[in-house]
Amino acid sequence: MLKFEIVSSRTVEGVDKEKKFVAYMLQVRQDSTESRVFDPDPANVERRYTHFLDLYNGLKKDCPSLLNNISFPRKIVVGNFDPNLISSRCTAFESLLNLIASESRLREAPAAISFFQDVELKDARKLLDEGKFDQALSILETSFKLLNKVYTDRSRVVLSVLCRIVACAGSSGGALAGPVEKWAQLALRRYEAVSDSDLLLIYIPLLHTCISIWETLGRDKSKLVEELNSLRKKGMKVDSVPSLMEAVDSLDATI
Repeated sequence: MLKFEIVSSRTVEGVDKEKKFVAYMLQVRQDSTESRVFDPDPANVERRYTHFLDLYNGLKKDCPSLLNNISFPRKIVVGNFDPNLISSRCTAFESLLNLIASESRLREAPAAISFFQDVELKDARKLLDEGKFDQALSILETSFKLLNKVYTDRSRVVLSVLCRIVACAGSSGGALAGPVEKWAQLALRRYEAVSDSDLLLIYIPLLHTCISIWETLGRDKSKLVEELNSLRKKGMKVDSVPSLMEAVDSLDATI
């Protein structure tokens, strides 16, 4: 059972011209309903009031009938750091999130996808641009843990972040080949049952990246090369294709 819980909050001092704000720690779990056992490896990410507000407004626009019984705390000018206000907001946020947990249409809405992935994706992209590949990888791993609990194993959003993790190895010039190998193996397994044409456009760059990782680590790449040749015989373009990161960026633009 998908479960959302606000487990803590903290006041964050703003940097540059940004004002201080409250960060809410969101825990995402897949709890066992039969044995009443909590997920032993939950995902934990921070979100601000504005993130929840954007989520609510987006869902209200796309699925208004499903949110009829949800009341969302209004934005205020002063008193944002009052403990009672923070507590009431946590309760409201959890009500919205647990409705999302029970309604697949809400989870698939663009506003929900943005809420669950955009914060970490933005941070990871910035770190990648700065050449901080280890830090970017860590953030993407956290993002995968969260998204993999909210969505199915082979959903577009999950495969997207999984392939982005693998792409870190390529972006790092092979420096992350070792840490990324397990993720590359998982991505290849996940793709075994994928048939969507747009997702398959990522598959070929994924194979190229995995071949590069295997070469760096001295692994046998023959099966991956055979798979590429098989796709070539089927008439698919397997040479001069975008990098895996570029291919994932293109897919994300359509999600």
